[in-house]
Formats: sequence, structure tokens, C-alpha cells
Amino acid sequence: MTQETTPQYDAIGERYNRVKEMPATFIEQSNFRVAVAPYIQGARVLDLACGTGYYSRLMLEWGASQVVGVDLSSKMVAVAEKMLAAVPSKDKLQFLVGDANGLGVVDGGEFDLVTGVWLLPYAADKEGLAGMLETAVSNLREGGVFVGITTVGVKREDMEEHKLRNDRFRERKIKSWGMEVTYTEKTKDGGYGTWLSTRPKHGDQAVEFLGYHLPCEAYEAAAREAGFKGKLEWKEVKFLDEIREEAVAVAGEEFFRELFEDFGIHFGVIVIDKSV
Repeated sequence: MTQETTPQYDAIGERYNRVKEMPATFIEQSNFRVAVAPYIQGARVLDLACGTGYYSRLMLEWGASQVVGVDLSSKMVAVAEKMLAAVPSKDKLQFLVGDANGLGVVDGGEFDLVTGVWLLPYAADKEGLAGMLETAVSNLREGGVFVGITTVGVKREDMEEHKLRNDRFRERKIKSWGMEVTYTEKTKDGGYGTWLSTRPKHGDQAVEFLGYHLPCEAYEAAAREAGFKGKLEWKEVKFLDEIREEAVAVAGEEFFRELFEDFGIHFGVIVIDKSV
């Protein structure tokens, strides 16, 4: 998130929690949990762009020993702190207001795991990505790992075809989908600006996000520039069997067929080791 995007999140406030109730969140949450599973037990976690603390709270449930959530929007942090009352181990969770780009060291650093769910799409270019990832590097211990949910991994040479596929799907205006991605101006790194409009349930006020879809090459270059020396991996996004029954009961089989076949997965999972 950047200073320019703060007003949109301040305006959203508590409505952001409704986005996490959308059917596609079944897929996002389960794949994020699989990605952090090797690192989460007993871990100190820094959750960048924590929003209202949705994943910060979940990571405590999944085994983290401490989670520090940081978000640029004071309104989002206020909602996260309000929801602390319902967290059994709330002494292990704290929220701070801060900009992930240039944040510096938080709470002494030396975190085992730094996460960023929908953090990196707010970078308009490779330099913006590097700034966010530099914050992750600065706060990770040696051997620590960054795990992020971001735009789907697409190589620069395939970006035009991906945009066209998205445009074709958007033109169908499938009401059950609940969200629409519009690709706008092209970026200098070969990606696109994006405008995401979500309507969690019929009749809800739309929740909208401005961001960027940069190619895989920009992520790789930014990670190295930021100081990551280890492996950068784009994880395969899967419809896991353990959530299939519940997910289909909520949204129907057709919804998930569209997600995996017609439209294609709308997010990527990236894992970057700090050191070799």
C-alpha cells in the first residue's frame, strides 16, 4: 500500500471484512495456509498490509507465537484493534500504523516470517516492489521467509494474452462472480494498472481497489534489488480437497469451474527465502 491508496482503505473501513466472506476467499485462504505451514509453528510473524487483521488472527490460530500487523490505513488498524476483544490470545497480537514501503525495522526485527497479503499489487513499478520487499528483508532473521498473496504470476511476454482473457471474461458480466477486474494503463515494466470492483453479496455497496499487475520478471528483479538472495517461487494455486465440500456448498460447482477454467485464478502465491 502507498500513501496514495490510503484514502480508499480509510473509506472502506469495516466493509473490508465482507470481502473476506466472498467464495474466492476459500481458495485464497487455503492456499495461503499451505504456503505458510512450513514456517508458522512458533514463529514471530510480521504481517504487512494487515488490513483489519483477518490473516493476523488466523496465523495465531495456525501456530504463530506472535504476530505484529502493520497497515497504512489508521481506519483499518482501528477495526483490527476493535476485533481484538474476541481473540483468546490477544496478548500475542498487536497492530501498528505504518507504510510497508520504507517502514524500517519493527519491534526489533528478527521475524521468522514476513507476510504480505495483497501488499505487492500496490507497487506501480519494480522500484516500488523493491521498497516493500526491502522492508521484509530488514525485518527477517537469516533463514527467514516472505510469503505473499499478489496478482497471478504472468511472464512479460504473456501479459497481453492474460489481459485479453480477463477482458473476455469481464464482458460476460457473470452476476454470481461478485468481482470484476479492469486492466487500465500499461506500466513501464510491461504490466498494467488494475481496477478491482467487488460486491460480496447482492445489494452490497461495491468495494473497489486500485492496484497494478506487474510481470514475474519485475518481481524477480525487485527481490534481488531488495536483498533477497534465496529462492523465489510461485506456488501452484489449487482447489484443495479439504475445503471443496464447504466451498461448493456456499457457491456451487459452477462458480469454481469458472474460477479455475474460464477466468483462471485471480491471484498468485509467492515465497521468497531471505538467504540461500
